[in-house]
Amino acid sequence: MSKPKALAPIESALARLTGARLCYGKPVTTAGRTVITVARVRSIGGGGLGTARDDGNDALSSGGGGGGLLDARPVGFIELSADGTRYVPIDDRRVPLAAIAGGALLTFALTRRVARRRRIRFARKVARSVKAGRPVPELERYVASQRS
Repeated sequence: MSKPKALAPIESALARLTGARLCYGKPVTTAGRTVITVARVRSIGGGGLGTARDDGNDALSSGGGGGGLLDARPVGFIELSADGTRYVPIDDRRVPLAAIAGGALLTFALTRRVARRRRIRFARKVARSVKAGRPVPELERYVASQRS
């Protein structure tokens, strides 16, 4: 099966977006220094083509689709000067913040789960005591605390 002509521009664009060209920016020179930006690049994509027969007749239908994601984040730059060459990392403060937010969310979820289990146990204990006709001191203390 031959490739459709519509894929040619996409294929040539993807060919240009490979290798080190995605990770390293174009060198910028000023005042005797050259700076090259460095990025971390992630990509994912997929697509497909297919043909099928129409229900009413013997004609073939064809179609296709695809999609992708390209994510680039700056991680630093390379500086070239008369003093030498050095790599300067860029501190990404989002990673620690994401870890803190994830920890807070986990703590919140676990606290809610423990509280729910305690309420369920208390409700079962009250139901058993009421069913057996016994007084429920915990319930009486709870009702008294709600009145005041």
